[in-house]
Amino acid sequence: MRSLNLNIRTRFIWFIIVLFFACPAAVKANTDSIPADYKSIFQKNLSELIAQQDWDENSFFSGSFLINTNVDFNSEYSKLELFSTIQPNANVIFEYLNALPASQKQNLVRSYSYSLPVFESQLKAAGLPDDLKYFAVALSAMNPKAAGKNKQAGVWQLTHFQGVLNGLQINRFVDERLNTNLATQAFVKVLKKNSNLFETQELAVLAYLVGNTKLKNTIARAGKNASSDEIIKQLPPEISETIAAFQALSVFLRINKFTPDAQPVHPDVVLVNRELHFQQITQVLHISIKELQFLNPQYTNNIVPGNEQAMEVNIPPGKHDEFVLWTDSIYNAYDSSLFQLVVQKIEYPPAPNRQYVGEKVKDLEIEGKTKIKYTIQSGDVLGFIAEDYDVRVADLKYWNNIYNERRIQAGQKIDIFVDDENADYYRGLQASSGKVSVTGSAGVQFAQNSVAPVYQIPDSAKKIEHVVKSGESPYVIAKKYNGVTPEAILQWNGISDARKIQIGQKLIIYLAQ
Repeated sequence: MRSLNLNIRTRFIWFIIVLFFACPAAVKANTDSIPADYKSIFQKNLSELIAQQDWDENSFFSGSFLINTNVDFNSEYSKLELFSTIQPNANVIFEYLNALPASQKQNLVRSYSYSLPVFESQLKAAGLPDDLKYFAVALSAMNPKAAGKNKQAGVWQLTHFQGVLNGLQINRFVDERLNTNLATQAFVKVLKKNSNLFETQELAVLAYLVGNTKLKNTIARAGKNASSDEIIKQLPPEISETIAAFQALSVFLRINKFTPDAQPVHPDVVLVNRELHFQQITQVLHISIKELQFLNPQYTNNIVPGNEQAMEVNIPPGKHDEFVLWTDSIYNAYDSSLFQLVVQKIEYPPAPNRQYVGEKVKDLEIEGKTKIKYTIQSGDVLGFIAEDYDVRVADLKYWNNIYNERRIQAGQKIDIFVDDENADYYRGLQASSGKVSVTGSAGVQFAQNSVAPVYQIPDSAKKIEHVVKSGESPYVIAKKYNGVTPEAILQWNGISDARKIQIGQKLIIYLAQ
C-alpha cells in the first residue's frame, strides 16, 4: 500500500513538471504580462494620490462604494465608442485593477467620481466623446501631481508646450497643469484642435499622446488609409499600453461605483495679490499645510507669487470670511526664510558626452518644433547662427553637445529646432544669398531684400493696454484678441525682438470695431 501511494505521488510530481515545461506561457501569463514600467508608475501615482488625501478623507468626499469583480470584460467594453480593437494587455490590466487592495480601489474610484462632473461637462460642451474621461485615470491614476518621464504633468499628463499654448501658467512657482479643473480645460482644447486636424477621434488621441508631427510622420509611413490599429503598432510600445490601460479602466470605472453622502462641498476661493506662503495661512487660520497643498496643487513650492493680477487660492469651505477678517494678520505672519527656495542650478554639458542626468541629447525631439540641419560656414560663430535662427547660444550647445564653441569647424552639421510653422523658411535660409536682418515675432524673420508688412491702424480701432504676464509671448497674447497677430503687436509697440518683452510691460493693442 505504501509503495502504491509513492507511485501515485511520483506520477503526480512528474505530471506537474511536464505541465510546467509544456506550458510556460500559461504559467507566466498572470504575473509578467503587464509591463513593469506601466505597473510601477500606476502604483506610484496611486500611492501618492492616497498620501495627498490623508489629511481628512471623510471631509473630502464621503460616501459608499459598490465594488464589482464578476464582470465579462469584453462584453462591457463593447458598449464604449473609442478604440474598438482591444489591445493585448487590456484584460491583464483589468485583472490587476480588480486585485488591488480594497482601500486603493476605493480611493481611485472616489477621486475619479469627484472630478467626473468637470470631465463630463467640458467634454460635452466641446462636442467630444464622453469616453475620453477615462484617459485621465489611465495616464495618472488621478494623481494631480503625477510627473511623466518626458516632463508631462498632472492628471492629463500635459506637456509644457501643450499647457502654455492653451493658456496655462507654468513657471517655478506655479504649474497650472497640476490643477485638475484648469488642466481639463487645456486637454479639451488640445483634443478639439486635434479633432479638426485629423480624421478620427482615435487619431486625435494618438496625436495628443505622441505629438502631431510624430503622428503625421507615422501616418505617412503607414499609408493614408491605415487604420488606427495599424498606426498604433508603429508607435512606441508605451502608446499601446496607454490605450490598453484606458480600455481596462473604462470598464473598471463603469462597474465600480461611488455614491456620495451629499453633493461635493467645493472649497472657498480667496484672491491673493501679494506674495504669500501657505505657512502664513496655517499660523493664523490653523489650516494644515497638507490640506492647502491638496486644494492648491498648482503652487509647487507652497508659495503664491505676488502678481499685479490677483491669484486664486482655495481654502476649506466656510473659511472665506475668516480669511478676509484676518488678512492683515496673515500677511504680517511673514518670515523671509519661507521664500528662500533652493533652486537647482542647471548647467550645460561641460565636456563631450556629458549630458543632463537622465536626459538624452542625441536624437532629441521637441513638441511643436522641427529639427533642421545647418552646415557651419567659414567665419560662422554660434552667436550669429543663434541670431539668424532666433534661438539661444546655450540651446545650440545643448542640442549638439558642444562644450567649446571655438572648436566648431566649417562643414560641420549641427541641429537647430525651429517652430513647425516656420520650418520651410528656416530650411531655405542658408541657401539664400542674403543674411536676415529684420526679426518678426514668434521666430518669423524677413530677408534683407524683403519688406516687413505694415499693420495699419483703422480709424475706428479701439486702443487697449495689455500688461504682459508670466509665460506670455506675442503669440499667446495675440490669441486672446480676435483679428490680432503677433507681428502687429510687435510693430505697434516698436519691438524688434519678441524675446525682449518683460513681465509687467504694457503693450498697446488696437482692436477693430
